[in-house]
Amino acid sequence: MQLVYFEAKVMEDKPGVLGKIATMLAEKGINIAAVTTGIEGIIPSEVRPKTLRFLIQVPDDMDLQKLKEEIRQLGIIELTTFRKPTPIDVVSLKYGLEAVIASSKDL
Repeated sequence: MQLVYFEAKVMEDKPGVLGKIATMLAEKGINIAAVTTGIEGIIPSEVRPKTLRFLIQVPDDMDLQKLKEEIRQLGIIELTTFRKPTPIDVVSLKYGLEAVIASSKDL
């Protein structure tokens, strides 16, 4: 098994988005090792779309380019990153760490 990290922006935040992704991955025999989700930004006027981050275990013989295209074709997310995970990716997913930078006047 090989690990793959990917990030995606949710195109329309509605119930079932994670379920559709999880179902598609399960049908291909792919295990989700970790997942985080959340909005970016804390100021209402600056909130950006929800970001999903996945760490998945993919069979060694799987064509990663084909998998990447199939994720894109779901039509419910915009894939922004798809690569081998870095140690920082693994730690941030394991502990659900997100960086938030704001000045005290924004709070």
